[in-house]
Amino acid sequence: MSDPTQREVVTVLGTIDPTEMGITQTHEHLVLDAMDHYGGYGFVIDDEELVVEELGDFTRAGGRTICDVTVDEIGRNPAALARISAAANVHVVMGAGWYREFGYPPEVETHTSNQLADILVRDIETGVGDSGSGIRAGFIGEIGTGRHHVKPAEERVFRAAALAQNQTGVVISTHTTRWGTLAMEQIGMLEEYGADLSRVIIGHLGDRRGVHHLLPIAERGVYVEVDNIGYLDYQPESVRADNVAALVREGFVDQVLLSEDICMLDHLKTLGGKGYGYLLEIFVPLLLERGVEQPDIDKMLITNPARAFSREKRSKQ
Repeated sequence: MSDPTQREVVTVLGTIDPTEMGITQTHEHLVLDAMDHYGGYGFVIDDEELVVEELGDFTRAGGRTICDVTVDEIGRNPAALARISAAANVHVVMGAGWYREFGYPPEVETHTSNQLADILVRDIETGVGDSGSGIRAGFIGEIGTGRHHVKPAEERVFRAAALAQNQTGVVISTHTTRWGTLAMEQIGMLEEYGADLSRVIIGHLGDRRGVHHLLPIAERGVYVEVDNIGYLDYQPESVRADNVAALVREGFVDQVLLSEDICMLDHLKTLGGKGYGYLLEIFVPLLLERGVEQPDIDKMLITNPARAFSREKRSKQ
């Protein structure tokens, strides 16, 4: 990373130096309302006091920063994130963009990629929406694709993300459906549209057994985000731990990011779930057992997020 004193991270409470991020989970949801898309009250997280309480496990384990990937159509709430950040004493970096084709708002269908890019740039440089709050997004994402093939509207969003990245310098964070499906297609689109692949995070990786499918992704220079940590209904935790250890052995430690993707009420510890502290309390010891050394764990949790989510300083907005 270039001189950190010349870089900044845009949080919901203002800009900070990347050195202030500390231990960071890069793909989480603190406030969410995806009920209309997935059905059921379990996809609504809107109790701010409960979320602040839940973040206690994260901070007591040494956690310092949460990157919230919730976008508008699944309930992004900048004011709530700012309140949670202040109350929990946690840095929160907020995303911008559009999630997946099945939930896109009308503007994705009616706007060109250039017009969508203008919205992203506004969210990052000026503030989200027309509220005048000045609460800014610090990255683009999560933006996603479904299964089987990329839909035209998804392609339009990815092009807008690349255009906006060129103007703002922020990282792009993606959603792949079912553990890396269409990851290479996402990389190809972003590269074609001029994105800096060293500032692209490919999400929801690491759940398939073995890293043979991850190596071609990592070889493109993007970040490989293992962010379903704690999803024991997907795979035993040993699968993800083995994969992370293998990526380190293969020389890709500088490109690995780790997170839990808490996105349902029953993921919260109070309601019987893993909670935001699971990665630090349970998963990190599994990595140590597999011979991953603490300096490499620090890279994945501290150094890499600080590099990914910081950008060259801009003049005061």
